[in-house]
Amino acid sequence: MVILRPEETGLKELLDRILDKGVAIDASVRIDLSSMNLLKTKARIILSSFKTAAEIGLDFPEGTDFDAPGWRDVATIELCPVCGMKSIRENLKKYGCPWCGWNYQPKEG
Repeated sequence: MVILRPEETGLKELLDRILDKGVAIDASVRIDLSSMNLLKTKARIILSSFKTAAEIGLDFPEGTDFDAPGWRDVATIELCPVCGMKSIRENLKKYGCPWCGWNYQPKEG
């Protein structure tokens, strides 16, 4: 488990971590008055980035434009395993990381 302290982490880093990992909240509320049920509700809330949501298999609303530039970025951007900087997946595997110099070497079978 990772513990983030306000003095060590800014709001941007905190939101990046939450959206990258995702947060799920499962809530159930029931209000009774003299054993008479007035209100009962259940909610499941998931807060995550679209990339994380797609990875865990959440369905998106009908009519979502997966050809939009933001969705193309999700499909083509990958983090360098060494420095964590974003790069285009094909370039990262073909040329290595432009930020730290890491070079992808596929295992030969």
